[in-house]
Amino acid sequence: MFKNICKLKFFYFLTIISFSLVQNIFACDTTPTLTPTNVIDNGDGTYYMDISACIGSGGSADGFDLYFNNDVNILGTTVTEVTSSTGNVATVSVSNGMWVAYFEEYNTNGTYFENGAWGLDCIDFGIIVDENPEGATICSVGINEDCLGFTQNDVFITCGVIPGPCLPNYSITDNGTIDSSVLPAGQNCNFAPFNDEIVELTVTCDGNFSFSLTQDASMNWPGESWLTIAAACCSGVIEQTSSFGFLDPTLTIDTYLTEGTYYVVVDIEGNGFPGDYILDITSDADLSLVSVASAGDDQLTCEETITLNANTPLNNESGVWTVVSGGGFFNDPFDPNTTVIGLPDGNNTFQWEISNECASSIDQINIEVANDITLDIPQTVYCLDQIPLIVSAGEGINGEWSVTPEFNISIDNITSNNTFATVDAYGNYEFTYTICDDAVSQSVNVESITPELSSPSQEYFCLENFSLSASIIGDPGYWESDGPFIATFDNPVSLNPNVIVEGYGTYTFTYYGCGTSSSITIDMLGIEPSAVGPTNDIYCLDSFEISAETDGDPGYWNYQGPGNAVFDNQGSTNTSVTVDEYGTYLFTYYGCGESSNDVVVTMNTSQPSASGPEETYCLQNFNLAAETDGDPGFWIYEGPGDAIFSTPNSTNTSVSISEYGMYSFAFNACGTTSEFIYVNSLTIIPQIIQPEEDLALYCELSTSLEAYTTGDPGYWTFEGPGNAIFSNPDSENTTVEVSEYGTYHFTYQGCGSSSESVAIEFNNPAPIIITNLEDQSLNCEFTASLTGIIEGDNTNVEWFINNGPNKANISFSEPNQLSTEITVSEYGNYEIGLTACGNTTYSTISVNPVAPHIIAPDFQNCTLTATLIAYTDDSDGGPWTTTPQNTDVIFSNLESNITEVTVPDFGLYSFSYPGCDTISSIIIGFECPLVFANVLTPNGDGNNDLFIVQNLNPEIYTESIFTVFNRWGKIVHTATQYGLNGEWWDGKTTFSNEKVNDGTYYYILEVFNGVNQNRSEHSGEISIFSSNSSSLNEE
Repeated sequence: MFKNICKLKFFYFLTIISFSLVQNIFACDTTPTLTPTNVIDNGDGTYYMDISACIGSGGSADGFDLYFNNDVNILGTTVTEVTSSTGNVATVSVSNGMWVAYFEEYNTNGTYFENGAWGLDCIDFGIIVDENPEGATICSVGINEDCLGFTQNDVFITCGVIPGPCLPNYSITDNGTIDSSVLPAGQNCNFAPFNDEIVELTVTCDGNFSFSLTQDASMNWPGESWLTIAAACCSGVIEQTSSFGFLDPTLTIDTYLTEGTYYVVVDIEGNGFPGDYILDITSDADLSLVSVASAGDDQLTCEETITLNANTPLNNESGVWTVVSGGGFFNDPFDPNTTVIGLPDGNNTFQWEISNECASSIDQINIEVANDITLDIPQTVYCLDQIPLIVSAGEGINGEWSVTPEFNISIDNITSNNTFATVDAYGNYEFTYTICDDAVSQSVNVESITPELSSPSQEYFCLENFSLSASIIGDPGYWESDGPFIATFDNPVSLNPNVIVEGYGTYTFTYYGCGTSSSITIDMLGIEPSAVGPTNDIYCLDSFEISAETDGDPGYWNYQGPGNAVFDNQGSTNTSVTVDEYGTYLFTYYGCGESSNDVVVTMNTSQPSASGPEETYCLQNFNLAAETDGDPGFWIYEGPGDAIFSTPNSTNTSVSISEYGMYSFAFNACGTTSEFIYVNSLTIIPQIIQPEEDLALYCELSTSLEAYTTGDPGYWTFEGPGNAIFSNPDSENTTVEVSEYGTYHFTYQGCGSSSESVAIEFNNPAPIIITNLEDQSLNCEFTASLTGIIEGDNTNVEWFINNGPNKANISFSEPNQLSTEITVSEYGNYEIGLTACGNTTYSTISVNPVAPHIIAPDFQNCTLTATLIAYTDDSDGGPWTTTPQNTDVIFSNLESNITEVTVPDFGLYSFSYPGCDTISSIIIGFECPLVFANVLTPNGDGNNDLFIVQNLNPEIYTESIFTVFNRWGKIVHTATQYGLNGEWWDGKTTFSNEKVNDGTYYYILEVFNGVNQNRSEHSGEISIFSSNSSSLNEE
């Protein structure tokens, strides 16, 4: 399995490398192997935990994220960035419960985590979560999940399980094998710094135990491993061993363990290793099962001797009887069918145990002995009391109770020696107790007693409370009543209840108890009350007092009259009364079952008087006053608008009115209305005092306004091209801000009239942009001066770039001043904007690179020097260079734009001069004219054997055609690229490759000069001598 995974990863990695060569910006994400450990409770509902994330062989392009697959949310982290082994830095953030590491330059700087060997690209950090993560799963997903068509479900999700409390992963009893992997388990114990798994081992029998740990998927390259035997989960080490892996691939521990529970902890290095393992546990203990003990069935006897019947042990087992409780003697305690003698009365418990070398089994049997039965039951009970049933038959002996007749009676527990019976009817009952086939009986007589009733008096008055009393030996019973009204008992089952009756008359009270009943008669009588009222006349709805006298049962007041009467306390004998209408009222008190005499009260009226001002201005408030003997009453009015009284029910009040005109006011109190008084509300025209006259403003959209009025402050209005907002539209002093430039007319409305309007003109002239550039072009420079012109206020000035090249850095020396300098970082067109006085003006400047202009000859005839001149606006241009670089070329001044160049040999040379962020080049050919020989002596002596054309330089000439004719005009030899390919004519014909005869021949050489792009033709005679005559060739 591991080999297949490795092959897949290797193939995948090669595919990524191949694809990256074609398209550099495409990259793949793989997710890390996650190892969560060390969960800590922070004490505030949050938890801290450590994470180790190890990137796999595929690397990661722009990072990875972490999230939980349940409701656990990540709140914070211990790092703000993480750095790969190649030095790339990814930014770390936490958002929406997720942890994200993002490397934004992956498409230019290479993958974030380079693929490493054996998990070397690991990062360690901590996170804080909002609830206990123990047992949860944390996962990672690559940010680019579409690489090569894989989905995140196929390739790019990895998860790790957060270790929970110290809990075993597996459990084994005595012997067994575990085949598992530590990778998803996390680190649970601290025995080694690796992922681990815990196996709980239950030892049922002492013995020698052998523990063997191997890594089954390591491909002969196992990781470091630890094997620990502990007495507790993650603590109490008994034995421990470890191995570096390939040095000792199998760990073994041999030890002797006694019966109990132990913990085996397997730690294996997981970074780059598979983590699979096989743990074998064996022992030499005898683990054969033991027979299940059976002591037989429980028995009840009245004898002192009994034979037991238990199961027989096997050959390798033994059995023994023991006394658990009670008493008795075994004839043979090792005999499963032994006889027990000397059994005492009551319960006796015996235990039968079968055991072998490592295990045992027990069972118990109960023997009850019953002798000497005695009943303890009363012969007579009264009033249905419980009947105690007690039997003396020895400790632990339980027989069975029965009773006749079986109706109207029940026994609480028929098998208990100490119980009771509950009866529902009077009469005679016979109880029988049966045990060991013996029965004992006794009769009980249940009898009744007539109750005796009494009360402190036979007569009571005014519905007063009274008490009743019943005397009875048992069975308390209950009370009932019969009378003209309802009677209420505070406790109807009490022997001494208190009683309340709701009406007058004769009542009969009966008590039912102890199987019979008796009655008592009580009379409730009434007494007529007396009532009195005020002796003086009452005016203006004033309150007055009335009172009544009664011996008890306070009762209530009632009345008759023209209006409503409100009692301060209608149920009290003394109360205050308030009426709402004038006239005569009759008041009567009802109490103690009777009604009192009538109290007559007459309520009289009295006319009030009112006063106030005759005139008022600008809707100003004014005061009214009234005089009355009582009943304060209320104000009424008539007029063109609303009138609001500060205290409408008071004789003195302030009044505010909403409209101008004549108002009439009167005060209504004490059953009548005063005469009307008249108040006239007058208007006054307001004045605008700021500005005093029409006003013109520049580059401003706000100003101050002030008006004067006597009262009724009113409000401001306007007309204009835009909206106007007043800071305080209802105040005489306000500021106003308009939304658009133009002319506005402002008017103040107040004191029932309108002021004359004032006109304010808000002006916003457009700014002008002036530069120091010709044709708005900036050549070979990145800084230009800008000047803005604006009329009026120039405090709100802002320079900005509306459009420009991407990635360009742009700055203004004074962005909020009219004069500024602009500095840019890139060539291109820049649209500059100037905002002032609410207007914006745009201007475009071009920042251009201009290549140097080089002046020099393209061909130098028979000289190795030339003069080079470069024209450029860049004062920092240069230096001169050759392409390709030739260190033998000498410039008189490398940095100057005018220089003298000397070349070492004839040939073609390219010279370059940089300036203004660009570079210009020129090619010059240095060469002499072609020189032709007139004699050829192809005799093989090494002199004039070849027809060589001097100065036919392939760096200067790119094409050549050589043709030789005899004296009859026939072509004897022809060749292309003659001399340029290093081959010269040796005096032989082209077709038969034979030497030509001595004589005179004619040639034509066509050449193309690649420097000056000219084609030329050279012709002449050549004499051929095959004899060894060198002197003629040299001429």
